[in-house]
Amino acid sequence: MRLLVLGIVLLALHGLAGPTAWHTVEPEPTPYGWHNTSVTVTLYASGGAGLVVKYRIDGAGPFTQTPPATISLSAEGIYTIEYWAEDYSGESPHRFVTVKIDLTPPRIIVRVPEERKKYLLHEKIVADWFAYDRPSGLDLVEASARPGEPLDTTSLGYQTFFVFARDRAGNTARVEVDYQVICKLFPIFPTGFWLDRFLPPEEQVKVGILPVLARYKVGEPILFGFLLKDAHDQPVAHARPNVLVTEVRFTEEGERYTIWDWVLVPFDSEKGFYFLAYSTEKRGPGVYDFWLGFGDGQNIRIRVEILAQE
Repeated sequence: MRLLVLGIVLLALHGLAGPTAWHTVEPEPTPYGWHNTSVTVTLYASGGAGLVVKYRIDGAGPFTQTPPATISLSAEGIYTIEYWAEDYSGESPHRFVTVKIDLTPPRIIVRVPEERKKYLLHEKIVADWFAYDRPSGLDLVEASARPGEPLDTTSLGYQTFFVFARDRAGNTARVEVDYQVICKLFPIFPTGFWLDRFLPPEEQVKVGILPVLARYKVGEPILFGFLLKDAHDQPVAHARPNVLVTEVRFTEEGERYTIWDWVLVPFDSEKGFYFLAYSTEKRGPGVYDFWLGFGDGQNIRIRVEILAQE
């Protein structure tokens, strides 16, 4: 009898306390309160007989479920959930939870540098780009140079400019732009060509896919000479130009190439330009391609015929 009375008292006290409600959100948001994935909100309640949990999403509802109630949110947006518990004794205070979902990575627009654009060594080029994000907004932006800052044109060759952005939901984006830093090229021979010899146009006979631009006899050196300058017409002496030598053989299937040499073209400080005397003593008569690279990604292919000595 005493136990029955105690149970009735406890039920009465519980009814006086009224139902309660609480929630969990999975996964946890970023420190800014945003998610970049689908979100599950679970509504819990405790109370007496007839216990249910009710809720509204952005004002729509109310919806009624036996606790726990699971709400799945997957679309981008900001949601406000109002919820409370009810039993036969009444309802709990209304509570609110806000869920913010951003599934879209930041947008990055790079105007300068331009993809595969060529810039002169030491040319003054100003970076031009911007990044933005909706709906959460940007949290972090990193780049090779900020907008308005000079682009790096101090090193020859191919360079990569990058912009990285992260929004407050944790979405990230990265844009890379490849550009090229080059020199001005100046032949120094009276021929106006990169070699000391240059056939007149009427003698430039096409052999294979290219015309022969110069002829030498076995044993005669092939002289290369040129000057490199930067954007301010200052001589450049630190480049690493080179020559790749291939022998050309002609078959029914087309041209075939045998690599014979790869040599650097040094800067001659006394002459004040790059100079190379390439020996042909070890080369037999035939057609050769000289692939002249200027150390900045620029290159020229020169077809030369080497003749037997008379």
